[in-house]
Amino acid sequence: MITKPEYVYIAFDLFPSQKGAATHINHCLKALQNTFKTGLLICLGNDDMPVFQFDKERNLYVYRWKEKVVNFLERTQKFQASVLEILKIPLCQAIKLIHFRDIWGGIPALKTDLNCKTVFEVNAFSHIELPNRYPNISESVLQKIKNFEDYCITKCDVIITPSNVTKRFIKDHFKIKSLKINVIPNGVQYYDSSILETKYDSPHPYILYFGALQKWQGIKTLLKALKEIDDLDIRLLICASVPEKRTLIYHDLAKSIDVYHKVDWLYELDKQLLASKIKNALLTVAPLSSCNRNIIQGCNPLKILESMAYATPVIASDIPVVRELISDHKTGYLVPSDRPELLGRKIRTLLEVPKELKKVGLNGKKEIEKKYLWDYQEDKMKNIYKTVLLHD
Repeated sequence: MITKPEYVYIAFDLFPSQKGAATHINHCLKALQNTFKTGLLICLGNDDMPVFQFDKERNLYVYRWKEKVVNFLERTQKFQASVLEILKIPLCQAIKLIHFRDIWGGIPALKTDLNCKTVFEVNAFSHIELPNRYPNISESVLQKIKNFEDYCITKCDVIITPSNVTKRFIKDHFKIKSLKINVIPNGVQYYDSSILETKYDSPHPYILYFGALQKWQGIKTLLKALKEIDDLDIRLLICASVPEKRTLIYHDLAKSIDVYHKVDWLYELDKQLLASKIKNALLTVAPLSSCNRNIIQGCNPLKILESMAYATPVIASDIPVVRELISDHKTGYLVPSDRPELLGRKIRTLLEVPKELKKVGLNGKKEIEKKYLWDYQEDKMKNIYKTVLLHD
């Protein structure tokens, strides 16, 4: 007998992958799996992934949308149409709750005839994000996207978001009650970092950047900051969560700044190898830029939390979303954003006080254990699911 899913999670993201988005999807699914018996995941897939499967361990049906459509907006429209068709099939007749991660999944979720509750997980706003990727996007298209966002924000039953900055943005720009918005930060899950490495061992001490390489991450600032410590026997290790071909623009940038000789690159490491790299770094850097994406919209950088979890001190940009996570000189270090010379000098100064670095790193780990384990965040999500189901 086929057990029909009781929930749907929709994400216009690849899953699984090494990106931070996939980590968040994984833990949302865990919270849903501990609330309902059976679920359905609708997400993106690559050529190596099956279109349909049933994950027995998760008790989860999985549909991966894999159409190759070059134009982004056309791709989102086709994804929406596919999601809407899936939600109409008999398998989905018992759905009690739909959790969607973006407006591309939210529009079909809210248009379906299913009698179910909806949870909108707001991590970003497309009208702010897309100009970073597509500088020539028109104002008329952005206005349409804003209308889609307004539709999803106002029509959904509950909103969860990882940052108080994002919550304030929602309160200021949409006509909804603040009680509808729930802040649940990202979390940390520990991975075995004691793996013996040979292939990736570095003979030099290193500082670390890990994660994706979008413009707003501040990679250019970090590479320029290396000029300030060029005389030190210190390497910069960049563990990119994307394939090598998508990092080549930054290889060229490092060459143009004349710091390429100081940088080592690794790509799409699994969680255990990445944990080892984090734990063995002198410090990590999160040089987020002061752009609308970070300042107005908000974010909740996983890289900061994951570094703190392994007692590795973090130097990060002094912006509101970071101040939610780090107390300067207590659980990490703050520097003005977009100021490579100040970042470089700060790195130099801190490397001269290893005892203080160790102390701050340990303080950061205690903060994680107190507030930011994924178990805590999953419990918060489960409470939201149960609460929204009780209200008509």
